[in-house]
Amino acid sequence: MGVAACDGGAPTFTEPMTLGGREVPAETLEQGRDLYRRYCVSCHGEDGSGQGPAARNLRFPPRDFRKAEFTFAPEGALPSHEALVDRIRSGVPERGMPPWVGMKDEDLSALADYIKTFSPRWKEGGA
Repeated sequence: MGVAACDGGAPTFTEPMTLGGREVPAETLEQGRDLYRRYCVSCHGEDGSGQGPAARNLRFPPRDFRKAEFTFAPEGALPSHEALVDRIRSGVPERGMPPWVGMKDEDLSALADYIKTFSPRWKEGGA
């Protein structure tokens, strides 16, 4: 698969992965991992479970990325890559997720690709 554990269990990507029907370079996954650790881990957790240290202070629990269930996609379906990027960009302020409107498109896309690594559903063909 081209993934190895490193410092604190965060994966290091050494090969591309196919996620949601798209081949994603290892460098993009590394970039997404670094962004996730900076901006998302406090709520969504290192493992994507939605159980980060700040989660207990939120009225609504953060999304568990391991389940790959998204309210903005048709029931049971995975969202398109573009829809996932748009959701990260706009956030869900009423549920505690801030918008990331100032983030570069390249970074938003890398972050969306990294989020896909938490669930095997994205590796099974995806959106």
